[in-house]
Amino acid sequence: MPQFTYKVRDKQGREKQSAQEAANEEELIARLQNEGLLVISITQEETVEKRIVLPRRLHFKVTLDDLIIFARQLATMLEAGVTLLKSLDVLTKQIESKVLLKAVREIRQDIAAGSTFRDALAKHPGMFSEFWIQMVETGEASGALPLALAQLAEHLESTAAIRRKIVSALVYPFTLIAVAMGALTIFTVWIIPIFSRVFVGFGVDLPIITRIVITFSKVIRRHFFFLSAAAGALIYLVYKYIHTSKGRWQFDWLKLRVPIVSSLFQRIAIERFASGLGTLIESGVPIVYGLDIVSKFLGNKVVERSVVEVRESVRQGKGMALPMERSGVFTPMVVQMVAVGEEIGELGKMLKKASEFYKERIATTLTRIVTLIEPAVLVFMGIAVGILVIAMFLPIFQLAIVAR
Repeated sequence: MPQFTYKVRDKQGREKQSAQEAANEEELIARLQNEGLLVISITQEETVEKRIVLPRRLHFKVTLDDLIIFARQLATMLEAGVTLLKSLDVLTKQIESKVLLKAVREIRQDIAAGSTFRDALAKHPGMFSEFWIQMVETGEASGALPLALAQLAEHLESTAAIRRKIVSALVYPFTLIAVAMGALTIFTVWIIPIFSRVFVGFGVDLPIITRIVITFSKVIRRHFFFLSAAAGALIYLVYKYIHTSKGRWQFDWLKLRVPIVSSLFQRIAIERFASGLGTLIESGVPIVYGLDIVSKFLGNKVVERSVVEVRESVRQGKGMALPMERSGVFTPMVVQMVAVGEEIGELGKMLKKASEFYKERIATTLTRIVTLIEPAVLVFMGIAVGILVIAMFLPIFQLAIVAR
């Protein structure tokens, strides 16, 4: 049988360390607890036999994909009948995030010492959100932890899919913008000065457009570092202001008002609301608690305040549909689906259907925005390059005419 090294605390609070053989970790924990000992940690000693271990490349951050894999694998193992402690032990050998690995080891130790899974997760709020904790708590209370984790994994996968769509849709237009700005910078800083020296040798009056472009180039070259620093400082100040309470509110309000992109931000917020609340309700979380949890990860303070008002309406025994309609944030379709869901007692299912609908709408909106951005950038690039080319070659054309 395998050998285990363990630390325990007796009834007098004294810490002891020893080793015993046991068939498995659960058997040893039960044996020690029957003796009135509080288990602090248990470690299985390595056997003398050589093992073939595939190397793992650990990274130093926790990504959404790491959490998805963790939730999905844990749900699968629990569904197969593997105990929670054993499942966590197996997962520590597969996790690729160094930060998550450390957290899971600590969670496993807390559970071995008698803590609940929910309380063990709650000690890592920066990694496991209130949504996570509430889903796990509901799963433990109902005895359906594998189902709760599977629903959690589905919700996280949906969130990750939308995020990937947004990133992939915006990669090309932002790359195009970066290339355009780089080309204009090179033309302004290096190409125009060459033409300028040539024109000085001609000793002729330059057209006004040429003089403007050359002056602009001189200003950029002489004050390049100052202008770069000023632009960086401005971006930093705007970033810091956005992260203040007032600045965040104004920025989120602006996102819902700017033409073209406002519909995208509204649909993303609605999809998060519908998906998150639908998942919580279907797992057995009361609506009031669900609304409180969902309001914290919508990514928009204006929408968050509207959800808080909806929560207060529900707390007073009223419905959700009317305050949602009054907020002006939620579309008539999702309001109507919530009203129907409340009426027939299938609010969770109706919210999940609304979530699926808005996933498709988000993809459509992204395609439309990208379709508008690409020609706009190309037109801007064409106009800017055209002005620079005309400004540089117009004096040459004039000299050719005079030479005739």
